Amino acid sequence: MRFGQIFLAIAVGLATASIAEEPRTSVGVLTCTLAKSTEDRSSNITCGFKLSGSAAEEKYVGSVHGLAQPTVGKQVLVWAVTGPATKPSGGVLAQRYSKTKVPGQPPSWVGETNTAIVLTFETHEGAEIGNSIAQIELKLSGTSA
Repeated sequence: MRFGQIFLAIAVGLATASIAEEPRTSVGVLTCTLAKSTEDRSSNITCGFKLSGSAAEEKYVGSVHGLAQPTVGKQVLVWAVTGPATKPSGGVLAQRYSKTKVPGQPPSWVGETNTAIVLTFETHEGAEIGNSIAQIELKLSGTSA
């Protein structure tokens, strides 16, 4: 009897989670320029976000934390942005992201405020720098038409 109750609770929990989860899709591409890092292994970034199917671009500024080694000069880093299938609102990337690692998958950073937004590292040159980033913080700085 007790085993049946546990099984039912698990089944209801899984069904509820799958219903609540929104369909996810590629939202756009985030391209950032990473400036020379400081002694505390953080670095300032400036970014442009191109929403899929749109000519408009959002501009972001922010910082990355946890670099394994100091950057020398400027580095360009690119992330694929995944999110809800519905069109995102302006400034949707403005939040802090923390790195997650799933075996067999490229490194990803999940939004702390809006966990539906995920950044997946795409850059091959400078991969060791991008892979060592523990956190990314982004703030909207402007938009262009």
